[in-house]
Amino acid sequence: MRRRMNKKACPQLQSIALASAMACWALSHSPAAHAQGKDAAAEPQTLNRVTVTGSNIKRTDQESSQPLLVLRKDEIQASGALTVGDVLANLSNNDRSAISDLGGANSWASGASGVSLRNLGTGGTLTLLNGRRLASYGFADGLQLNFTNIDAIPANIIERVEVLKDGASAIYGSDAIGGVINVITVKDFSGVGLQLSAQRNLKKSFLDADQQASVTVGHGNLATQGFNAYAHLEVYKRGSYKDSAVRDLLPDWYLEQNPARGQRSAGAFPGNYTGSYPADYKDPALAGTRINTPAPGCAAADLMGGVCQYDYWKDSDARPATRRVTLLAGARMTINKDLSAFAEFQGADIQADYHTNIPRSNPGSVSTWYDSIKGELQSFTDPRLPADHPNNPYGFPIGLNYRFVDHPDMFKNIGASRDFRLLAGVEGSAWGWDFDGALGMMQSKATQRQHLYKDRFGYAEAITSGTYKFGQTNPRELLEKMFPEMGSSGTYTQQFADAKGSREIGRLPGGPIMLALGAELRREKFEHRSMDNILQARIVSFSGVDISGKRNVGALFGEVNLPFTKQIEATLALRGDKVFKGFGAVTPKMQLAWRPMRELMLRGTVTQGFRAPSLPETGNGGASWFNNGYLDPKRCDTAKQMQAVLKTGNASDQLDATEAYNSGCSASFPSAITPNGNLKPESSNNVSFGIVTQPTDNISFTLDYYKIQRKDEIGVRDVNEVLANEDANAGLLPRDPVSARDKDLAMRVKELSGKDIGFAVGSVRSLGLQYQNMNKTQVSGLDLDLRSRWKLGAWGQLDAGIEANYQLDVRYWDHSAQDYTENRVGYRGTPRLHAIYKINWGLSDWKLGARLHQYSGTRLSAADWDTDNSIEGCAERDVAEADCRIKPWLSTDLWLQYSGFKNFTLSANVLNALNQKPLVELRPGSSLPLGGRVLKVNLEARF
Repeated sequence: MRRRMNKKACPQLQSIALASAMACWALSHSPAAHAQGKDAAAEPQTLNRVTVTGSNIKRTDQESSQPLLVLRKDEIQASGALTVGDVLANLSNNDRSAISDLGGANSWASGASGVSLRNLGTGGTLTLLNGRRLASYGFADGLQLNFTNIDAIPANIIERVEVLKDGASAIYGSDAIGGVINVITVKDFSGVGLQLSAQRNLKKSFLDADQQASVTVGHGNLATQGFNAYAHLEVYKRGSYKDSAVRDLLPDWYLEQNPARGQRSAGAFPGNYTGSYPADYKDPALAGTRINTPAPGCAAADLMGGVCQYDYWKDSDARPATRRVTLLAGARMTINKDLSAFAEFQGADIQADYHTNIPRSNPGSVSTWYDSIKGELQSFTDPRLPADHPNNPYGFPIGLNYRFVDHPDMFKNIGASRDFRLLAGVEGSAWGWDFDGALGMMQSKATQRQHLYKDRFGYAEAITSGTYKFGQTNPRELLEKMFPEMGSSGTYTQQFADAKGSREIGRLPGGPIMLALGAELRREKFEHRSMDNILQARIVSFSGVDISGKRNVGALFGEVNLPFTKQIEATLALRGDKVFKGFGAVTPKMQLAWRPMRELMLRGTVTQGFRAPSLPETGNGGASWFNNGYLDPKRCDTAKQMQAVLKTGNASDQLDATEAYNSGCSASFPSAITPNGNLKPESSNNVSFGIVTQPTDNISFTLDYYKIQRKDEIGVRDVNEVLANEDANAGLLPRDPVSARDKDLAMRVKELSGKDIGFAVGSVRSLGLQYQNMNKTQVSGLDLDLRSRWKLGAWGQLDAGIEANYQLDVRYWDHSAQDYTENRVGYRGTPRLHAIYKINWGLSDWKLGARLHQYSGTRLSAADWDTDNSIEGCAERDVAEADCRIKPWLSTDLWLQYSGFKNFTLSANVLNALNQKPLVELRPGSSLPLGGRVLKVNLEARF
């Protein structure tokens, strides 16, 4: 079936095309352009042939027939980026859905950030440093996906970033499905370099308060002395602020959609007594009545509605703090004219602090969780104060809703990691081959630590014995017994060896036939284990993780470039990856380029890609958690009938009615997910074709279409789906026998109604899930890149360009329906258009630039399942149809640089210079709309 392009979207694409066409025409017909073209023709250029991202054959980047975006240092500085994450966030094909350390408080991989291209996730995007892989983070994203932590890469030593907007598994192996990001750093450095950067929000100085400093030291000259060694140390600090600090900055529409922002909690300091007077209390007027009374010492400002209340928003971070120390060191030495040796070390020490709500008591509540070692449920009842407790004025057990504010900074989630990669190798030429090989090792150790959950024994003992003194500041040692340090540790390690070489093996009418061959060996190991107090089920409501795996991987690859004529060339690549005693993948790629004239090239690629199942997906062990509130199809109808009958009975029956309903229609049970050693690799079919035109030597324009279909994606069954298809999922849902309590309820129902209504099956004992190859994704779209540079004589030089991504199709697999979902393009989070317009002007020691970021508008709903934010859902919430959308976004950044000082360069960026207001999202849970201009200043020195 043919799909028509959304007519409403066409003007967005037409505006980009019109702007590009006008720019090309204006630039190609300008006198400066023709003059520069003549100058370029008169001045012979020497273009060094190097290995370009996406190929193992040396060539100039001008010869690449692949869609390759190159961001050089000046362009990175003009963008205002402080970190590698900032650099990659500015890519038009970055969908910004990847894990971020900003949201790490509730993440399985806190303290790290990934990158996702083309809506294919971190598992579909390969990130390299100087052409080689980095260590995967010590924790897996979602307990499943190994990914590269881009926060571990220093930013100020970057020479350029190459972004291959095409699949490249035939070159690099696993993960290179949606694209490859290759961060390329300075190879040699001599002298001393310093760089200081700071930024502040001009609306409120505590917003966006980041600092960065780096020092680079190097010695030697590779050309004259035959060696060079350097080291680069970089420190980055992100400022934090609390949720309460920004409350007055939030617009009315946001507070209306998120009323909890103004709420307080009855779990307060010094607390509220809660409970009831006993039915036989000595004062009949009080017998059986409720108690909800502030404890003595509550501040007058906290007494509201007769209850002591607590502002818990003052404890939680709206923006978490982080501290990153990164190091990159390298050395190169010329052995002879045909051989050189190199070594490189990359290291990172990172910590992110996530302050969350301070724990509180919840007397009488029952918490249930899964003991993964014993394989059984555990429960804990939050204790009340005994009758003889020194803080109990009632003489009978009473609850105290209390907030443990003794040591506020103790209650935070700390995500930390230490990473390194060390390698050494040789490169050179011999027997007609250009070769490059290296040996190395890498590791990422990650930890997550917190004091946010109760120890079932230490907490209960401190409360009931009176050891904990309510309303006072207790010793931290006591708090650490009640809320002990808990968390998990993860480690990824890899040792590797690689070698590759290329040479000419013949000639065709268009030039030499180039061949590249290579091999890789890797040994990988991964471990993720919760602390013992979690695995021993001491920590209330927290289940454990214990995953491990290791494997040896080998790969062989080859590539050949065939210039059939001066106008037509093809490149063929093939790679085979094999896990010893495990799965394998063979991945081909074919590129074709046709240059009918010097100014025009047509290009196309057909390739396959793959993602190898991760070690968490195929290793040993597993993870567990507790499910709450699920409808059990085999018990819910019966539960409703029993509820209806029991509601006709006495007060005790009324309580039993709720119990009966919950046992079938709001069921709770543990889940465990285990790895699967029989998984296949995820695979993809990629197609792209496009046009490259260069009307003059200083103007280039590319437009590429891409389509990616990924299948055999690894995931787990949805809980509701398994419950609905229990008979077809034998073994996944073991059940207990019909319990004695079930039978008691059925007997009482018969007494009230005379009917035999009872459960035919017992409750779900547990849900066992295992990773499976089960899902699919397909995406398609257009990439546009316009770049121009021309000299203006006495007026300096002007650079301008447009980089844009126009999404046509994004669909995911609905396993229940066995069909693709609706096209998600145009829904919230998937804008059709993301464009970046760039212009820079330089004259003598001055540089001035501007960048415009454009996003097309979207629906307010994220997908068809998001009915709360559909047109109908908005109407139910009294949101007008015109406001049930997210409007287009256009922001402007400015850049100024002056290098007229000896040894010093000063620059400044103003992000959101026109103070564009944050987008209005009339829905609960949207990100904080703080906005404002951001000023960044940078001082760079070189001695």
